[in-house]
Amino acid sequence: MRKPSIRSALRGEDQRLRLPFRLAWNETDRRLRAPIRIAIAFALFVVLAGAGNQFRPTLLAGDGALVQVVNMIGRHLPNAIGLSLAVILAALLIDRRRLADLGLSVDRGWWRGLIGGTALGGGITLLAVGGGIAFGYYEFAGVATPRDPLVWPLLAVGGAVFQLIFVVPEELFVRGYLITNVTEGLDGVPSVPRWLAAGVGVLAASGVFYLTHAAAKGPTVGLMMGSLSILLGLGYVLSGDLSVPVGIHFGFNFAGVLVGTNPQPASLLRTTSSTTVRESLALPIEAVAGRLVGALLGIAILVAWYLLVVGRLRVVADIARPTFRRAVTGETGDG
Repeated sequence: MRKPSIRSALRGEDQRLRLPFRLAWNETDRRLRAPIRIAIAFALFVVLAGAGNQFRPTLLAGDGALVQVVNMIGRHLPNAIGLSLAVILAALLIDRRRLADLGLSVDRGWWRGLIGGTALGGGITLLAVGGGIAFGYYEFAGVATPRDPLVWPLLAVGGAVFQLIFVVPEELFVRGYLITNVTEGLDGVPSVPRWLAAGVGVLAASGVFYLTHAAAKGPTVGLMMGSLSILLGLGYVLSGDLSVPVGIHFGFNFAGVLVGTNPQPASLLRTTSSTTVRESLALPIEAVAGRLVGALLGIAILVAWYLLVVGRLRVVADIARPTFRRAVTGETGDG
C-alpha cells in the first residue's frame, strides 16, 4: 500500500493547503501569518535584547563627566544592538520584507521629518516644565554649568547619542515593525477599513510602550509613555516613515536631559520636585498631565500640518503593502 506523501497530507485535492495549515501559512506571500510573525518577533526581542542587557561593559576608568557619558553609552549599547538585531532578523527572514518597508527609507524628506519631530517632541517637554515651574510643582534650583564650558558640547553630543541608541531601535520595533504588521494583517480583511487597521496597530503599539516603560519606571511613567505613543503612532501612519516618531521621541527625551527632569552630565538646569515618580526622575504626577496636554497639542499640530500640506488625512498605503525581498506571484494576501 502506497504511503501518503507530505504534499498530500498538507494539501487537498484542489491543491490548496488544508484548513489547519492555512491558518498559519499565507501561500500568496509565502510566509507565516501576521500574528505568528509578531509572536516570533517578540520572542527575538526578549532573547536578543535580554542577552545584550547581560553584557554591560565599563569602557573607561575614572569618574569625570565625559567618562560617565562614555560608560553610560557603553553599558546600554549591547541591549540596543540586541533589539535592533531582533527587528532586522524578524523583518528580513520572517516577514521577507525590506527594512525600508519599516519606515527606514532615508531621503531628504526623512531628515525634514526628523527635524520637525524633534522640535515638536522638545516643545512638549519644555511646555510641561515651563508650566510646572509656573504652577509650582517644579522648583527651579539653578543653572548647572560645567567647570569647563568647552566640555559641555561633548557632553551634549554624548547625551544625544545615548538617547538615540534607545529611541531608534524602540521606534523601529514598536512603530516600524508592530504597527506595520498589525495594519497589514487587518487591512486584508474586507470588512476592516485601512484607518481602523492602522488605529488598532497604534493602540497595540501604545500598549507595548506602556508595558515596557511601566516595568522599568513604574505605572505612572508607563501611562505617560503609552499615551504619548498615540502621537508617535499617528506620526508614523500619516507619514509612512519613522522620521517623525523618532524625532518626537528623541526631542521629548533630550529636552528632558537639558532641562534637568532627566538628570545627566549634559543637563543645563537643576529642576526638583517634592513628589517624584522615581528617584532619578524629577517627574511629579502633575508633570505627567502636563505632558499629556502637550501630546494632545502635538496631535492637533500633526493633523493641521497634514491637512495643510497633503490636503487630507490618510494612512499611507505603503504601510499595508509590503515590499518583499524576493518577488512573489499574485496579490498580497491578508497578512
